Order: sequence, then structure tokens, then C-alpha cells
Amino acid sequence: MESNIRICSDLMTRKKMANPFADISMLERLQNAKSIDLRNNCYEEILPNGYTKIIPIDKNKTY
Repeated sequence: MESNIRICSDLMTRKKMANPFADISMLERLQNAKSIDLRNNCYEEILPNGYTKIIPIDKNKTY
């Protein structure tokens, strides 16, 4: 019986497992996700249950 043992040169430390995106900036993550830029581009709708819903004005404005 053959054994499939993988040896990874990049060890997963406790810090790396807690935040695997530490080496990528927040702006890069937002650009990769094609997220909507909400800076001066949103309004808030107050819901009856006490929460607030953030609604973008222009959904085509991305990072």
C-alpha cells in the first residue's frame, strides 16, 4: 500500500491560520471582490427592528 504524504514548504503558523489574508492589503481584497465603493455613495434605511440597512446609490461604482 502506497502512502500519500505531502510536505508543504510553507508551514501554516497559528498567526497565518487566524488571518490568511494578512499579506494582502484591504484595497486589493476589495478590488479583487469587485465590491461597491460606499464612500459618499450610500444612504441608510432604518428598519423597524432597530437595524440599519445600507443601500448604495450607484451600484456601478466599484473599487
